[in-house]
Amino acid sequence: MRAPEHTDWRLVILLFVAGLFAAAQFAKIALTLGALEGVYPPGILPFAVSALSVVGIIFGVTAGVIVARLGVRRVLLTALIVGGALSLLQALLPPIPLFMGLRLVEGAAHLAIVVAAPTLMAAISAPRDVPVSMGLWGTFFGVGFAASAAIIPVLGGPSGVYLAHGAGMIGLAALLWPLLPRGVARAEPGAGFVARHLAIYRTPRLLAPALGFVWHTLMFLGLLTFLPDLLAPWTAPILPLVALIGTFGAGVLARRIPPHRIALAGFALTILGIALLILAPADLRPILSLPVFVIIGLVPGASFAAVPALNPDAADRARANGAIAQLGNVGTASSTPLFALAAAGGLVGTALLT
Repeated sequence: MRAPEHTDWRLVILLFVAGLFAAAQFAKIALTLGALEGVYPPGILPFAVSALSVVGIIFGVTAGVIVARLGVRRVLLTALIVGGALSLLQALLPPIPLFMGLRLVEGAAHLAIVVAAPTLMAAISAPRDVPVSMGLWGTFFGVGFAASAAIIPVLGGPSGVYLAHGAGMIGLAALLWPLLPRGVARAEPGAGFVARHLAIYRTPRLLAPALGFVWHTLMFLGLLTFLPDLLAPWTAPILPLVALIGTFGAGVLARRIPPHRIALAGFALTILGIALLILAPADLRPILSLPVFVIIGLVPGASFAAVPALNPDAADRARANGAIAQLGNVGTASSTPLFALAAAGGLVGTALLT
């Protein structure tokens, strides 16, 4: 597919909405855990949230290869329809073994969306707008989780939440069906499971964006979980929102500055910012944490912008996005346990791990 002269912003926004529904696949369970405890054994419910991450860790690269093989349009529409149907089935609150099985399959749909949607967003954007589209995509999880937190309380319990989510995904698939271009990211069949991973992890331009992203996810979730208790409780809902400013801003900056330089600057300034938090008086630390999180937010925006910057071929972009999905889930899964240990040392221990 030849790069367009003008960006189809209508389609970019619809694909971003697909990302919001993908984020809601996490949020709809995480934000209804309390209500689900009256239906299912409480001890197993956290695994209903993490099931999506497990699928991402195992099959992230494979998803990128599948998108490259089958094409973005087919994979994205299938993922939205299947994901919506799974959510409708979850609304029935079936027995816990079936519910958990549905969540595992939903993990595959989630993975397909987060690989296919940004690949297509880059393909339908004019070259000068690609970094902005990728910066926008980098905000999908934070915006989706925040939107879910605002909407879920008015939907009348878990069944209503899952019903609305499923209907929304299927409705979005219907809207996208006549709009999505064909033939994006089609490639010849590749090698086996292990060979696919080796091929991507041995190719710097495919791996580099994921390497930046994994360290961000490892750091970001841990800081969001433990830092507010060390600073001030009011920072808990604010910090993830100010980070979105940096994420989208990285996309805008990437119009003029290579994304890898933005990511490196983000990491370097994060180290400096965390050091200032340690040295600052305790009453100033909560305020200083706000610009620090804007800086932290630069890295995911730069990582997603680096995918099309380093990979002109759409099939390679799909593979690189698969690596981002895989390593991002590795970082997310590892973050909380590591920072729980570091937080025992207070702000200094948390800062040293960062």
